[in-house]
Amino acid sequence: MKQTIGLRTLLVLLAFVAIAPGIGVLTYLSVVVQREELVKAQEDLEAVGNLVAANQEQLVEGVRQMLTVVANGPSVRRTGMRDLCVEFMRNIQSSGPIYANIGYADLQGDVQCQGVISNQGINISGRRHFRTVIETGKFAVGDYVIGMASKRKVLAFGMPVFNERTVLQGVVFAAVDLAFADRQLNSVMLPKNMRVYVSDARGHIIVSSDKTVDLVGTLVPDTTLEKALIAGQMLAFAAPDAAGVNWLHAVKPISGVGQDPIMVAVSIRRDDAVATAKKRFRIQLSIMAAAALFGFVLASLFARRFIAIPIRHLLDRMRQVEQGEARTLVPDRTAPANAEFAELDSRFSSMLAKLQTNQYQLQKAQQITRIGFFELDLQTMYYKVISPVIYEIFGLDPADGPVSQVRYRSMVHPDDLAIVDSERSRLFSGEKPMHLEYRIIRTDGGVRWLDAFGFVDRDEHGRPAHYTGALQDITERKLSELRAHANEHRFRLLFEHSLDGVLQTASNGAILAANAAACQIFGMSEARLCDLGRTGVVAPDDPRLARLLAEREASGHARGELTMVRGDGSRFEAELTSSVYADGEGNQLTSIILRDITARIRSEKDIHQLAFFDALTGLPNRRLLLDHLTLMLAAAQRNGEVGAVLFIDLDHFKNVNDARGHATGDALLQHVAQRLSALMRGEDTVARIGGDEFVILIPRLAADLTDGAHHAMAVAGKALHALTQPFVIDDQPYNTGASIGVTLLPKNGQTTEDLLREADTAMYRAKSAGRNQVVFFQAAMQAEVEERLALENDLIHAVGTAQLEMALQPQFDHSGVPRGCELLMRWTHPVRGAVSPAVFIPIAEESGLILTLGDWVVQQGCRALLRLHGAGHQIPVSVNISPRQFRQPDFVSRVKVILAETAAPATDLIFEVTEGLLIEDLDATIERMNELAALGIRFSIDDFGTGYSSLGYLRRLPLHELKIDRSFVHGTPHETGNSAIVQMILAMANNLGIHVVAEGVETPDQAQFLQEAGCDLLQGYLLGRPMTIDRWLERTLTSLGRG
Repeated sequence: MKQTIGLRTLLVLLAFVAIAPGIGVLTYLSVVVQREELVKAQEDLEAVGNLVAANQEQLVEGVRQMLTVVANGPSVRRTGMRDLCVEFMRNIQSSGPIYANIGYADLQGDVQCQGVISNQGINISGRRHFRTVIETGKFAVGDYVIGMASKRKVLAFGMPVFNERTVLQGVVFAAVDLAFADRQLNSVMLPKNMRVYVSDARGHIIVSSDKTVDLVGTLVPDTTLEKALIAGQMLAFAAPDAAGVNWLHAVKPISGVGQDPIMVAVSIRRDDAVATAKKRFRIQLSIMAAAALFGFVLASLFARRFIAIPIRHLLDRMRQVEQGEARTLVPDRTAPANAEFAELDSRFSSMLAKLQTNQYQLQKAQQITRIGFFELDLQTMYYKVISPVIYEIFGLDPADGPVSQVRYRSMVHPDDLAIVDSERSRLFSGEKPMHLEYRIIRTDGGVRWLDAFGFVDRDEHGRPAHYTGALQDITERKLSELRAHANEHRFRLLFEHSLDGVLQTASNGAILAANAAACQIFGMSEARLCDLGRTGVVAPDDPRLARLLAEREASGHARGELTMVRGDGSRFEAELTSSVYADGEGNQLTSIILRDITARIRSEKDIHQLAFFDALTGLPNRRLLLDHLTLMLAAAQRNGEVGAVLFIDLDHFKNVNDARGHATGDALLQHVAQRLSALMRGEDTVARIGGDEFVILIPRLAADLTDGAHHAMAVAGKALHALTQPFVIDDQPYNTGASIGVTLLPKNGQTTEDLLREADTAMYRAKSAGRNQVVFFQAAMQAEVEERLALENDLIHAVGTAQLEMALQPQFDHSGVPRGCELLMRWTHPVRGAVSPAVFIPIAEESGLILTLGDWVVQQGCRALLRLHGAGHQIPVSVNISPRQFRQPDFVSRVKVILAETAAPATDLIFEVTEGLLIEDLDATIERMNELAALGIRFSIDDFGTGYSSLGYLRRLPLHELKIDRSFVHGTPHETGNSAIVQMILAMANNLGIHVVAEGVETPDQAQFLQEAGCDLLQGYLLGRPMTIDRWLERTLTSLGRG
């Protein structure tokens, strides 16, 4: 007993010694982890500080950009526009919740205009942001204040305003609502337990993540942190607060705010930073303590279970052997705990080893083979010997007593009882030993298959004395055979009726069988497939075969695609799956399932083609072009190599399309694509992005922009020359040209959108310069485009306002009496002043705004008629009709509505149209003019002689008059050419019975010549400048009064 206690104590001590170093290591690691957590916390503070600083810098930059726009506003820089300035400030302030107020103050600090309504004068000369801007002339930030007008907590910013001579004339300011800045800061997902302050240069909090108390406007409560913030430097430090709580701080200034910095402070308690490490240490220490306690208990149990008890059992067995008890033959299963005990157990067990081994092996063999032995006493018909396995097979309990022959027969399956009796009778009749497979029904109702062997021992008289034999449970084998048979049947059905091709091959690649689908796919019989084998149906040059064979060899399965060969020699792509299996004789076979995926691959290629290539020309489309352009731009920026983008638009392509039809137009586009592709290198990209527009990408032209420009010009010149050569389509030559815009890359900050826009802008410059030429992009072009867009936007806003008005220019007969007038649109912009119609009318045409303006002009013409007639002037009024407006399907119905609404007499309304209207679809144009003429409206051809004049269409049109273009009138009477043209037009009009009006009459000589030549009416500055209807009526009334 002493020894047992000693061993248990020893094991407990060993367990403690084993666990003690672990506790020490755990304590050391906890200290190390806490240090690492502090370092990581400081890094996290700096990262969050950078994030918050970037967030605030974005806000400041937004304010800076907004103030820059405001400082350059006309209503701010010019005097006398206070109302516009106030409206301007209110509009910008209302664009978002960020601004509590926006305004402008002069050099004395008096606020001249602001977004917030205030009934009292406000002076901001005492504000820091105002003083800083006045001193430095630069963008500046102020302190936290309460807005004088908004009465809200704000942070003020200032921006200088310079006049045209770059002399400082005032300051625009913006008061940022700190409530908005607070929401913006809290939109950033801050880590747990971190505190963020944003302060001004004096240490006042302007934004805080602490929502437990309103700190905005107060000094930072931590004096150490307050000093760091006022210092304005980037710092990372640890310090206790007034309550003795240790904090980690990261301080960072916000850039871009001038000389008075805005500071960001991110802090976290030291205990929070290391809380995870401490918690992990406590958990680990608890686990270690539990493990130690468990070890102590285990050591005690181990000593008792594996040392004390085995020794006691060994002594008991030894005493039993000495006493000769039969149960000592049963071996003790207790495992030795140490060498001494093992030696004692070995010496004792050797006495029983042979008996125990033999008995164990016999039982094991019966269990493994499921074979049991029996002996039937033919005298009593009871079984004398039955192995335990047989009891188990039949589901019998040995405790129920001897088993009789009657009981045995009752358990034989009824369907097998006759054959069992027959075989046994044959055995007893003296023939060979019995061997039979049959079924039994167990006591629990389960069915088992048996393989039975029987022998008969006879006495000295030759009569059967004993019947012995063996039974083996072969249920699993029988079920496997049945399943295999069923599987084979199912496989045969699948093999014969599968829609996929199925091949059965040997390990050497020979084809053993093929189903009907496989024969159909390969276009040959099963016998032919078997003759050819694998090498005859797989393309010999397909490298994928070796990989699939290796995969199948390694795993028994393989899946992939191969190029196969049909009986007629044609090839097709097949998707196949192969699996290795063994037949009933153990031979390795392979089942291959395949399908023809040629159509699927073709569909995938078609989808890819449609997604990335132009269906008509086969060239890359816009999507693929942008991919190539992105890669080219990145490579050029990385390697410093110059590339070029060419934007090509065919000249007069629409004429070919309209005149010859879309089929000819499509054929022309295909020829253009082929010609351009033939000119380019393999690494260049030629793309069609829509209509008659093509783009060429040329990478790696040169190492610098100068050489790149020369090379790009050479390539563009070749392309232009190629496109000016005739295209022969259906034996008919077609001539076209191209306008080509070129831009180079890389340049600072260029994007793919910039490149396409630049090349497109240059192309349009080439078109406007006369077409059929190459133009390089220049920055001034972009400025013109932006100016044009700005003008278009201003024109949109001008519609329906007093900026647009109609001016009247009278038309006089030979005696100086006004017999008609033309209404001319005039635009007076509040900032730009008077804008020429030659500038804004083309913009309205391109943007579609001409439709709205056109309806307005017709309305104004009708109202002008009513005013003139009401004043006693029974003269017609002419208004200009745009071709785009005229071609609108509902144009006639809209004119009818306007006439009905105004009640104006249509017989005195003249629509002036240009000759260009008559070029396209003349029949439809004549039909529409006749509809309008039926209403009483008369027509005049404006700028006659500058277009495509034809006597043929003039005779067909319902024309009232022709207007000779001012370019012809200007040269009369001294230039014989112009004079002859004018006389010819007058003679032609006289023959056709059409009135003639001469425009642009500016000299008495011109007037005299035209009157003598027979011109009906004269219009020009000599006789009357355009003026408002009110002014014209006033002058007419004055003239009548003087008369």
